[in-house]
Amino acid sequence: MEQLQANFFNLLSKKIPANRKLSDELVTILGISKGEAYKKINTKSLLTIPQIKLLCDAFKVSFTIEGKENRSSANINFTPFHTGKIAVKDYINSLERFLGDIALHNGKLSCATDDIPIFHLFQYPELTAFKLHFWQMRIIDHAPFKLNVNDWGPSILEPAARLHQLYQTIPSIEVWTKTSLLNTLDQIRYAAEAKIITDKALGKLICGQLRSALSDIEVYAINRNKSNEKEVSFDWYFYDVIGTITYLAEMDGQLGTYIRFNTFNTIQEDNGPLCTEVKHWLHNLIQDATGFSGQGSVQRNKYLANAYEECDEMGDLF
Repeated sequence: MEQLQANFFNLLSKKIPANRKLSDELVTILGISKGEAYKKINTKSLLTIPQIKLLCDAFKVSFTIEGKENRSSANINFTPFHTGKIAVKDYINSLERFLGDIALHNGKLSCATDDIPIFHLFQYPELTAFKLHFWQMRIIDHAPFKLNVNDWGPSILEPAARLHQLYQTIPSIEVWTKTSLLNTLDQIRYAAEAKIITDKALGKLICGQLRSALSDIEVYAINRNKSNEKEVSFDWYFYDVIGTITYLAEMDGQLGTYIRFNTFNTIQEDNGPLCTEVKHWLHNLIQDATGFSGQGSVQRNKYLANAYEECDEMGDLF
């Protein structure tokens, strides 16, 4: 048991800022004296179950009494949007806090994705409304079927626009697959065929905005920079198969990961083994990926030429 406690404290010590001591954290969290804190750290005094729970909650880690070799566990947060108790507005606000924290700490954001990163789309209100409406249909019971842009007011679209502006200030690395564009186009095609979008002018506008979003990304990629005013690096890669939508935030030596599934839902973890695993996976993925950034990328030009053509063809459906 002493060794398990020692391993547990070793894990906690890695999550403490350099200017803090583990003993100080134990005093604050457990409400014990500094002398007792040192006894705990030196395993002269064992933690109680309630104390272990307090520490796990405070540091967002799990305490494994008996684990298997070469296995790890992670303490995660889950957003249950299917209940309908958490609204789309809450989702947008959580993303704004996520990006705001990265920007505040001069961090960077990496992602590997099977869909266009949503932050690029948030500059365009009708495209944003469509994407959020389509997601809502897939996860929230009794959601409206037909798209009515008027249902998506300033309380959602204005924070979404701020998210786009925030994303433009954060250095980022994006790894797309060949289906990254097709996911969104397929959603628009389905919306046209199923009469989710009945206003033809609106359908054409959404296709045009998707094309404009791609044009923005092309400029970022050519310049390897998101901003005309300062250096905000943008590195774009292509990989054949990814199979996930995963974000990794890095700031001041801290890590945070978001793995999106079932449209709105996300698994989230801060500074845990899952973050380390995602960082390692992204590094290896980028090593094998095709670069789309910088001047004269033949592969990028072919990819975008096909993407622009598909956007134009999709507009003709309306």
